[in-house]
Amino acid sequence: MRLSFSSSKAIVLIALSASLVSHVVAQVNPDSVTIARDRFGVPHIYGRTDADAAFGLAWAHAEDDFMSIQENLLAGKGMLGRVKGKDGVLFDFGLQFLSIDSLVTARYEKDLSPAFRNVVEGYAQGINAYAMAHPKEVILQKSLPFTAKDVMCGYVLNTTLMAGVGLTLKAVTENKLDEIFSPNDVGSNALAIAPNRTEDSTAWLVINSHQPTEGRFAWYEAHIRSDQGWDIIGGLFPGGVSIFVGSNPHLGWAHTNNYHTFGDVFVIEQNPKNKKQYRFDGEWVNYRERKLKLKVKVAGMVIGVKKKVQYTQMGPVMETKHGKYAIRFPSYTDIRAAEQWYRMNKATDLNQFEAAMRMHALPLFNTVYADKDGNIFLNSGGKVPVRDTTLNWKVPIRECKSSYCWREIIPFDAMPMVKNPDCGYVFNANGTPLSATGEECNYRKYFLGLQLFDYNRNELFRKRMESHKDRFAWADVHRIKFEKGYLDDGSYGRNFRNVYALDEAKYPEIAPSIRKIKAWNRQGDADNPHAALAMVMHKHLSERAGMPFGFLMISKQPVSETDAVWAICEAQKFLQSTHGTIDVKLGDVQRHIRGNVNIPASGLREVPRATDSSLHDKRKGIYRTHGGDGYIQMTRFTERGPEVLSINAFGASAKPESPHYTDQMIMFQNEEFKKMTFDWEQIKRDAERVYHPK
Repeated sequence: MRLSFSSSKAIVLIALSASLVSHVVAQVNPDSVTIARDRFGVPHIYGRTDADAAFGLAWAHAEDDFMSIQENLLAGKGMLGRVKGKDGVLFDFGLQFLSIDSLVTARYEKDLSPAFRNVVEGYAQGINAYAMAHPKEVILQKSLPFTAKDVMCGYVLNTTLMAGVGLTLKAVTENKLDEIFSPNDVGSNALAIAPNRTEDSTAWLVINSHQPTEGRFAWYEAHIRSDQGWDIIGGLFPGGVSIFVGSNPHLGWAHTNNYHTFGDVFVIEQNPKNKKQYRFDGEWVNYRERKLKLKVKVAGMVIGVKKKVQYTQMGPVMETKHGKYAIRFPSYTDIRAAEQWYRMNKATDLNQFEAAMRMHALPLFNTVYADKDGNIFLNSGGKVPVRDTTLNWKVPIRECKSSYCWREIIPFDAMPMVKNPDCGYVFNANGTPLSATGEECNYRKYFLGLQLFDYNRNELFRKRMESHKDRFAWADVHRIKFEKGYLDDGSYGRNFRNVYALDEAKYPEIAPSIRKIKAWNRQGDADNPHAALAMVMHKHLSERAGMPFGFLMISKQPVSETDAVWAICEAQKFLQSTHGTIDVKLGDVQRHIRGNVNIPASGLREVPRATDSSLHDKRKGIYRTHGGDGYIQMTRFTERGPEVLSINAFGASAKPESPHYTDQMIMFQNEEFKKMTFDWEQIKRDAERVYHPK
């Protein structure tokens, strides 16, 4: 629900906001900012300074999705529970539980450069200016003004949760540490090919991150440009002050999530005679305590909640019905990730980009890079602790000792890196960095906590790239990126073998479905006549296991015959009751829906053409896409400049009344792209609207 308040009250409040910000940095003059909307509504934002451009980015993004921006900033302010209730207060809790709020306050002036602080403060001004001009869109009056520190808290909180802390808290709460401690349910594809392997002898880059397609973590496309050398096209999340993945006139990069063991979980032994003590180094020592003050919306009312949290030498403590656990991750000890991205945005060659990467501030991510000079590389980065290899690091760790209290992270130069390999390409689809190029060119070293497992997508990329011996044509790369199948000789074939070995004579009640599953070619095209049954079966197997679908491929145990029979039975009943038959195409069950657009959707979970969907209409048996492929960019770094193609799942705007709410959907499903340009004169000439943010 959107809450409104009187214009006069809003003006007073936002005027106060502007006054507060003006004491930090000079006010941005909106006349120094120009926004040009192209025919797809994508904003091309020009500012005289970087701070001006950040102001314009905030304004333009707010025009398209102010709700999601506010929700992310409310999380950074510890106020999301007041709007989103129980779901929101979990983020408010995480902010205080991990002491991110106090970290940002303490380190903001010390750790961030003046130039970057100007950018963040310009962004905050832009958001507050938009709120002043559109008071009816403000969802929580008390949240204003948003500050630069709120923005930074949002960055640290969200990247920390992505770097394994979020899933760790879930695993601790559900007592499933063995099953779901390390990976999370977010994936991506990335590919870079060197000039010696491409048909036009230029470097190519594919950016294909998998995120929710709507909401706080959906990709938003923008072009940011300033007279201070900022010029980049790519994607960012609501509340982001720069591009997270994209291309500038000189270079580009993609990110994929990596799953190194970025932190540890410790079982806490409570003193049975004193609840204020735990065992550390063989002795009873006192907890440090903090009282958290939270507010949560319940039944339309906002109520206060106080919670006491205990802290140990190993980290903050989560108390569950299964016991007490301390969480120790380095990700929530560094606030510089946002500045690293900003510096990556402005890099103009490999040396500058590497200098930004050497900040080593991002808590996770593989980075796949290409540039106009023909360089390519993959770096599997993040904050991985330096662990004593003589100790037992089995999750959860059952000893609280000082020897387990690591103090350092593995340095940048010791993280997996493949640069300009002779094989001529690098890739990652959330698999191990030990499999990121041709077999003879792969990274060979090891450290404690290195990700070793692969999923279907990474296996498929490896197989397709290794089997291609000639130069790649653009059509080859397009085909590989939009592959929709599972490999029979990979992790899928191994862990799902019992599904395809079922004897229909043994289970006559589902014999037609067993035969149909066996006849499936493992492909997820919208018109595939067998894939709908398989997709629904996959959904049931994932729900029964209580874990994301991808985890079933890396599980130590394959899907059992019992679970396979149950899942096929449930899928058969679902399709028969909703569609009257099991002989239904994937696109008749899985749909790409928004507004008045409702079209068949291709793709499946854990294939390169990744499609995540959830039950949308139980009566009609319709699943609606909600994640997987979202923003995709494919770039060729030619002598004439980069040729950038991009597409987004829905459109540039999250507002139903906008003509750009759904205008990319058909192209997206048809696997077509729109052409982007850095030519500012052409952008203004062809724009549907050019204006200042007022």
